[in-house]
Amino acid sequence: MSDRFIDNYLLFQLALASHTFSEEFYAQLRTAGVSPSKWRILLNLIDGPGMYLTSLAKYSLFEQSRVTKLVDQLVGEGLVEKRAGRQDRRRVSIHITNKGTALIAPLIEEAKVHEDSVLERLTPEDRKNLKSILLKLAHRHSGDVKFVI
Repeated sequence: MSDRFIDNYLLFQLALASHTFSEEFYAQLRTAGVSPSKWRILLNLIDGPGMYLTSLAKYSLFEQSRVTKLVDQLVGEGLVEKRAGRQDRRRVSIHITNKGTALIAPLIEEAKVHEDSVLERLTPEDRKNLKSILLKLAHRHSGDVKFVI
C-alpha cells in the first residue's frame, strides 16, 4: 500500500475504477454508434414501462436540462417516444421504442460480458458483496433516489 493520501482515498479509487472501466466499454458503444449519454438514457428505459424526466435525470445521473435535450434527440432518431399522461396531459413519460430496444439490447449483452471481464478475478460471493456495499453507500448518500440492494 502506498502512503500517498490519494492512492488510498475512496473517492479517487471509485472514480479511477469507474473511469477506467467505463472508457473500455464506451469504446464498444462508439463502435455501435451510440454515445455514452444516449446509452445511459436508453439503458434506464429498457426495463420499464416509461419514466418521467425527473426520474430519468436522477437515474441517468444527468441534470434535467441535459436529459430533456438528449430525449429530444432520441425522439428525433426514433429511439424513444414521449407520451402524455392520461389524467394530466402535461406530465410526459418517456418510453423506448422497438427501434431503441433493437439498438440497445445487444449492447446490454456486451455490457454483461465487459462486466464479467472486469470482475473475473473476484469470486461470485465477492462480486455480490462488492455490488451490495457500493449500493449501500450510494443509498445512504443519495437522498430520495432509491437503489435496489
